[in-house]
This record gives sequence, structure tokens and C-alpha cells, in this order.
Amino acid sequence: MKTILLSMGMLLLFQVARSQTNFSTIKEYKKVFKTYDFSDPNPIANPGAIYPYYRFDGYTNTAVNKEWNVVELENEFIKVWILPEIGGKIWSAWEKATGKPFIYYNQVVKFRDVSMRGPWTSGGIEANYGIIGHTPNCATPVDHLTEKKEDGSVSCTIGTLDLLTQTYWTLEINLPRDKAYFTTHSFWHNSTPLEQSYYSWMNAGIKASGNLEFIYPGNRYIGHSGEYADWKINRENGEDISFYDQNNFGGYKSYHVFGQYTDFFGAYWHKEDFGIGRYSMRDEKAGKKIWIWGLSQQGMIWEKLLSDTDGQYVEVQSGRLFNQSAEGSTFTPFKHRGFAPATSDSWTEYWFPVKDTKGFVQANPFGALNVRVEKGYLRVDFSPLQDFKDELKVFDGDQLVYSKSLALKTLKAFSDSVIFKGNAGNLTVTLGDTKMKYSTHPQEGLLNRPVDSPGNFDWNGVQGLYLQGKENIRQRYYPQAEEKLIAALGKDPNYLPALADMSMLMYRKMEYQKSLDFARHALSIDTYDPAGNFYYGLVNAQLGNISDAKDGFDIATLSGEYRGAAYVELSKIYFRENSFLRASHYANKSLGVNSDNVEAYQIMALINRLTQERQKANASLAKLTALNPLNHFIRFEEYRWNNSDVTKNQFTSLIRNEMPQETYLQLADWYFSLGLANESLEVLNCAPANAEGYYWMAYLKNKLKTSTPINVGADGA
Repeated sequence: MKTILLSMGMLLLFQVARSQTNFSTIKEYKKVFKTYDFSDPNPIANPGAIYPYYRFDGYTNTAVNKEWNVVELENEFIKVWILPEIGGKIWSAWEKATGKPFIYYNQVVKFRDVSMRGPWTSGGIEANYGIIGHTPNCATPVDHLTEKKEDGSVSCTIGTLDLLTQTYWTLEINLPRDKAYFTTHSFWHNSTPLEQSYYSWMNAGIKASGNLEFIYPGNRYIGHSGEYADWKINRENGEDISFYDQNNFGGYKSYHVFGQYTDFFGAYWHKEDFGIGRYSMRDEKAGKKIWIWGLSQQGMIWEKLLSDTDGQYVEVQSGRLFNQSAEGSTFTPFKHRGFAPATSDSWTEYWFPVKDTKGFVQANPFGALNVRVEKGYLRVDFSPLQDFKDELKVFDGDQLVYSKSLALKTLKAFSDSVIFKGNAGNLTVTLGDTKMKYSTHPQEGLLNRPVDSPGNFDWNGVQGLYLQGKENIRQRYYPQAEEKLIAALGKDPNYLPALADMSMLMYRKMEYQKSLDFARHALSIDTYDPAGNFYYGLVNAQLGNISDAKDGFDIATLSGEYRGAAYVELSKIYFRENSFLRASHYANKSLGVNSDNVEAYQIMALINRLTQERQKANASLAKLTALNPLNHFIRFEEYRWNNSDVTKNQFTSLIRNEMPQETYLQLADWYFSLGLANESLEVLNCAPANAEGYYWMAYLKNKLKTSTPINVGADGA
């Protein structure tokens, strides 16, 4: 009896101990890394592809010990490091039981001239938004904040203003209290009234050694220029290029794997029986890529250039589009995309270790599955990412050949095998009713999407020239875009899409009369043309022709593409006219089109403050916080409600990116665009000293002497 009681007591103590460790922690501290720093910034921002950023041209082979700020997320199963001062990069992640990093851990910070502005470091996970390439903020500080959530998870949110597109992106890195994965949730908003470049890829570094296999379902891969070839067997040499070591030919490799409907990918180090998986809903991230430096000296030289002792690495990448399209991709089906005005985008990805499964064929937030037939045996392995119970079944066609009720513990792999004489290519594996389903059928999920453009498509015809111009717009090649659009109009002066985009290009160049002429030409052909009406509204608002501006935006709302943006622009016009009821009406209509419209919520919060409706203002600010806790408008509005040193510090303390003055200037400009010179001036009063800020402050002070204040009591109906 005593033995039974003792055993029960020990079991109880074990359960209590386990429950006490079932939590997530977050801490922020300084850590010294051996650092090969960068220097020699060009003091002049060169007009061109990366304006208004400048480059850095100084690099060194002499290391120093340097302190870096580290945010550490940890639970019972994994640990994650984030370095906010190096682009907010997820520096590494470890599976704690083995101590192995499943994200490449570079133990030195070694900057080399790789990115669009120069400095870049290898390893970790890097988030990229804006134009093609490593984000301009990949080596410099970004804004960040840390949170403990009510559900027991912890988060570090990083983000910054991308000056190339004037869009603000944030990435929330969240670690649940009781799961063996962490998530990255992107939120990206285009608050400008113009289409911007659209590019977003997550680049995760992993080590190359260890008999590495890339687990990427598909039947072909696409190149940067839209070219394609077979995946996984190279036709020319017969190598299985899904194994790193079999890529020992040619130069660098970029494999955008394509052709099968899947929502995961990963990699496995067979010598260690250990791997990494990544999952997202497919509509959120359809692109998947492998980057290899190359196994010749051309590529292997980067091992020492980028690290000291951690060996060569490769990258597994996820993207919103199928490939990272270079200029040549224009002439294939795999074109560039634009980021429409007043739209938001968000998506979530899961990153996790895989253990003791000899590889895997399917993965999601419940775990990673491996199933195969070897030497007359059906072998099944599963690496769970959370505790759960359910039934695992294997069917050969319609016949059940294996079934087992499982009670799984996180990262405790399940393995089993049975004699099997059926069809290995016709198996279906299910885990419960909904947790996972996998088929070995060779045609399962194969896609029929075209990969070739029509051979007889005329790229020098009106449509071909227009498409080239549109592609140039989406890459921010505006002079080249203008050249192609003018060529298209030379063949057909009344080609509507080219007229509308020329109106937009002239608006960008601040040649407003030309912009208006192109918009009027478009509307003279089709008075309901969506783009023509939207740009007609924009340029007339700029020229002070307010009735014409309203008219353009009113008709643009008939189009789904421009409806949300047109409602926002109408809301701004009525706000400037002190017509708060109408401004609220159109802000709410814009939210009906896009419930994540940041600018509409900001207008509502602003109206609520000016009309002293604190409860409603709090509701709008809460919505903004849920979308993007790093939105600095939120804390500035709190400062305006409660003017104190505490609220001012709360506003300024989280603006800690490389170019903080640009964040203040953009926010000041937003208030000024609504006629609120006082708010604009107060934002700049909070900013660090900078010449452009002083020019603006002088202008605003002069304007305030002659301006008419907003009539807060106006109802504007």
C-alpha cells in the first residue's frame, strides 16, 4: 500500500513539475558577439533604386567584441533569439532537448556587402518586404516591442517604415506556452494612394552539412526569369537535386519549387535524424524556394566570408508569389504584382523542429509525418508538436491496413512498422478526422497551371508594350515605364489602361496638369473607367478642384479595386472641410471593403478625439493595436489625450529604428494632409534634431499664423 501511495505521490509531483514548466518566457538583454562591423556610409542618398536610403561601403576582416540587444523567447521545448538592432532578424532557434539549432546559428556577426545597401549577415530568419532583394533594413535597427499574452504565449513584434514604398510592415514572432513551434505573423499596409511594389519573402538559413535533404513537394522549379526545369531529378546529369550534396555542379542555385498543391516544406539532416519544417495556409504563402551558394569554390568561399566556425549554410524561403521575379520574368506567366492603395495584407507561418522520423512527407502544426515502404514493411513515424490523442490510419486504396490510437507527447516521436505487401503508391494516411491527411499517389495535388507564355504573343503590340510598362511600374522603374506606356499610346492613343497609368506616373512626378490631361482623356473614352476616375480624383484634390475630386472618387467607388481607397480619399476631403459626419461615414465604408484599413481607423480615432468621444476613440485605437501594436499614431494620440512626460515618452521610446526622423516626418505629414498643422508641429517637436524637421517646423509655424482652425463643432452633414 505504501508503495502504491509513494508511486501515486511521485506521479503527482511529476505532473505538477511538468505543469509548472509549461509556460513561455520572454526577456531582453545584452549579449556580446564577435563582430565584423560595417562603416563608411555614403552621406548622400543617391537618386535611384534605393533612394532615399544610402549605402555603406566599409567592411573589415578585423573583429571586435560588441554588445547587441537580444530578445529571447523560450518555453519547455524550444528557444528563439531575435536581434532588433540587426533588422529584427530571428538570429536562431533551438530544440532544447538535443540543444540543436533548427535555424542556422551564426556565432559571429559578420557583415558583408550582399544587400541592396551593402551590409548583410547570414543565418537566422530574415523578413523582406517592398522591392526584390534583402530589405533595406536588414542590417540596421528596427522598431520592436515585447508582450506577454493572456493565453500564456510571448511575442516580440518587429517592424519599420519602408522608405522605398512608404509602407509600414510588422512581424509578430510568437512562442506558445505549450507547443514546439513558433509563428511569424506578417502585417503589411499600403496607406499611400498609389500602387506600390509588392515583394515579400521569408529567408531561413539552415546548415548545409549532415546529408541534407530538401523536402519540397513539386515536379518542377522556376528560375528568377521565369524559366523552368524538372524537380527533383536533373535531366542533364541524373542527380537528385533535392539532396544538397548532389548539387555539386554549376554555380549558385535558386530553385522556386512548383507544381504540387502543398502547404508545407522543410529539410532533414539524415545523419542526425533531425530536421526543420515550415507550414502556412497555401493561399497565404504559395511560393517556396531553395537557395544554395554553390558547391564549387565560387560558392564555398562564402563560408568563411560570412562565418568563422559554423560552416556553410543554405536558405529555405517562403514567398507570397511563385518566384522572385527578375526583369526577364515579365515575358513569362510569372510576372510582378502591385500593392493596391489602401489595402492590407497579413499571413501566418509556423516554424518547428522535426525529430527521430528518418525524414518526413507531410507536416502541419500538429506534427511531421513520415510513411514509407521498406523491405516489405510499412513504416510510420510521427514527430508531434503538441500533446494530443487521436487515431492514425493507413489505407491501401479503400482497404484499412493499419490503425492505432495514439496518445502523443510533444516532440516524443512515435514509430511503428507492419508487414506490407500492398501498393506503396496508393496509400492514404489520416490522423483523426481533420488533423492530417497524406496520399502517396504520384498524381496527388499536381497542378496544371501554365508555365509558358503564348509563342505568338506580340510584345511590341499595344498590349505587350503596356504590360511591359505595368511591369516596370511594379518594379519602381518609372522612367522605363513611361517610355513603354508612351510607345503603347503611340500605337493606340486611346488605349485606356495606358492612359490611366500615365496619369498615375505624372502624378508621381508632380506634373499635375499632365496627370489631369491623361485622366480626362481616359474618362472621355469611358466615363466609368475605375483607374481613370481614381487618378482624376487624386490630381484634382491636389490642384484644389474639390468638386471634381469628389466626383472622381464617387465614381471610382463603383469598382471593387479602387472602392476602399476612394472611400478613404473622400473621408479625408470631408475631414478637411470639417464635415466629420461625412468623414466618419466614408471611413466606415472603407472599413466595409477592408476591415484592416489602418488609415480609416486612424481617421475615426482622430474624429473621436476632436469631438471628445473618448470611449469611441479607445475602440478605434484598440483596433489599431490589434492590427499593428507598433503603429506610432496610437501612442501619439494617447499623448494628445493626456499631455504628460509619461505619455510623451511612451510615444517616443518605441521609435528606435535606423532613421527615426523619417517616422516622425511621415506621421507629421499625415496629420498635415488632414489640415492639422498643430498636431503636425507637435509630432516634430518630439522628434530628434534633424534639418528636414526644422524646415518643416518653420513652415508650419508660419502657416499657423494665417490658417483657420478646424471647427470641432461642425457636423458637416
